[in-house]
Amino acid sequence: MKIEGMCTHSIVTVDRSRTLQECAALMGESHVGSVLVTEETPGGPQAVGIVTDRDLVVEAMARGVAPGEASIGQITARRLVTVPSGASIDEAIQMMKSEGVRRLLVATPDRRLAGIISMDDLVDALAGEMTGIAQAIRGGFAREAAAIRSSCVLCGERSVRLPTP
Repeated sequence: MKIEGMCTHSIVTVDRSRTLQECAALMGESHVGSVLVTEETPGGPQAVGIVTDRDLVVEAMARGVAPGEASIGQITARRLVTVPSGASIDEAIQMMKSEGVRRLLVATPDRRLAGIISMDDLVDALAGEMTGIAQAIRGGFAREAAAIRSSCVLCGERSVRLPTP
């Protein structure tokens, strides 16, 4: 399965000039744990970073930053890691591992934003694949058991009687 098929395509964005409090409220209203931080440019909004709920707590609240006064741009790391939309699950995992991130922006071949993929999305996808494998194994066991019940493997008889004690 390709990343583009499992990533989140609707991304919540916030302009870097918004306050931490506005960002946190937006995250709560949208029920998301991260937002894409943008900056307005002559060509339209440009992605400049990702902020997570953890960033708000660790980078802002724990350091005493005033949430109603500081802008989200002040805590946004300007490091964005992208993965091609045609990448595999393994390629995305390797990218996250090598870059030390839990989220990747998904880019189309022409470098447009297609979505975002998180470690949680990858775990869900892998869990689904593992469930499919487990169901295939159980189905095979069930067919084997049915075949064994319907006839005696050794003698070919349909009903095998046990000796009386």
